[in-house]
Amino acid sequence: MANLSRPSPARQILSREPARQVRLPGRRVVIGLVVALALAALAWIDGGEEPLHPIAEAVALPEAAQ
Repeated sequence: MANLSRPSPARQILSREPARQVRLPGRRVVIGLVVALALAALAWIDGGEEPLHPIAEAVALPEAAQ
């Protein structure tokens, strides 16, 4: 006959079931911070700035301004 009673805590400790995984509080926050830091590091390495290029274009001025 099958034993349908709930196992006691002592039996659960001795069983070969895998332990429950401990989850970090705010796991999404931690992942978001890691992504933000990675993007900040990429922007810092890249610099994000180009040298200035001179504008070589003729501009038409009205006759009164000459």
